[in-house]
Amino acid sequence: MQTLIFGHRGYPARFAENSLEGFRYVCAHHIDGIETDVQRTRDGHLVIIHDETIDRTTDGTGYVKDMTLAELQSFHQANGEPIPTLAQFLDALDGWHGQINIEFKTGKVRYPGIEAETQRIVANAGRTDEVVYSSFNPDSLVALHAIAPQQPVALLATEGTPEKVAPVKNIVSALHLEKTDTPSALPERIWTVNDPWQMRALFNAPKVVAIITDKFEEAQDVRALQGAKATA
Repeated sequence: MQTLIFGHRGYPARFAENSLEGFRYVCAHHIDGIETDVQRTRDGHLVIIHDETIDRTTDGTGYVKDMTLAELQSFHQANGEPIPTLAQFLDALDGWHGQINIEFKTGKVRYPGIEAETQRIVANAGRTDEVVYSSFNPDSLVALHAIAPQQPVALLATEGTPEKVAPVKNIVSALHLEKTDTPSALPERIWTVNDPWQMRALFNAPKVVAIITDKFEEAQDVRALQGAKATA
């Protein structure tokens, strides 16, 4: 089976990370999957942003959790866009269908109830069959599984050691790892793979079902070249 390519926060090698512009581009250029991050504003809106603060990715400063949506969206990313909501992100996918990895950013800020609210918005968008949820925080995976046991969940970790996997070993369908040298037999999606030589090695790794990359078009080229060599 072909190893899939996920756009890490869209396509940050060319566009502002987690921007609708980047998401629309990867959808139009046949990405297999999209990885993104969800957090919550002070007034309860779910938004797509990686960091707990907006300092690095916008022209503003402050914590996402401390701002209303209106306050948050008064600031702009490098391409001039505001930070999108989860619903806006899902709408931007339009007619594209593939795999969507939504990471709960609950390692530093817990955001009680974010799992249920995320699942509700995903269900309203008709995307439940395409979504896998992930988190470094096993509590979020347990909470999501209790709400929607049919949804696949994946543990994020640097490596899949038994002690890392133990809290969620009965519910995870895959591991999202920084490196693949792990004793686990679970399928793996590896992050963040930007080196073409590493891409090449991982496209041949038996447990790796996907790579997550900032450079998805380069990854497509590497995968296509490997496929051409295999059939020559």
